[in-house]
Amino acid sequence: MHWNGKDSAVFQAQKEYIDTAIIPLTLIDGSDSGFQFAASAADFVLSLGNIIENQFKGRIVLFPSFSYTRNQDKHLLLENWLEELKKAQFKHIFFLTSDRDWITMNEEQNVFWIPSIPLESMDQKMKNSVLEDQLRQLIPTFAEKWAN
Repeated sequence: MHWNGKDSAVFQAQKEYIDTAIIPLTLIDGSDSGFQFAASAADFVLSLGNIIENQFKGRIVLFPSFSYTRNQDKHLLLENWLEELKKAQFKHIFFLTSDRDWITMNEEQNVFWIPSIPLESMDQKMKNSVLEDQLRQLIPTFAEKWAN
């Protein structure tokens, strides 16, 4: 499910089955050295989020990505997101990112850092293959979290 009007109505009616929120985290970097890398990483994380949503449709809600800059307080952002999404009674809240800065934020083991793979030069078949490989690596981690 995606976070939109139609799917939100389904979520409200079936909350007991839809227990996981996934939020892609995307860095906005305006520097000459970071602009293209950040944009490519955002493309990768958003594409991976869509593959995950498709695989676990009916179990998760994929939220729009949250864009941030390096100088924002990541601890505060994480606390605010967790507080807000717990109001919606999600049992599991996962964040996806390719930004290494979030690795230290993994206090509750809910931030998944995935190294970015540049997708822009790949054809669609290759992109899908790469993203499905990444998904296969994440499935055991999701299953472990859901079991707890």
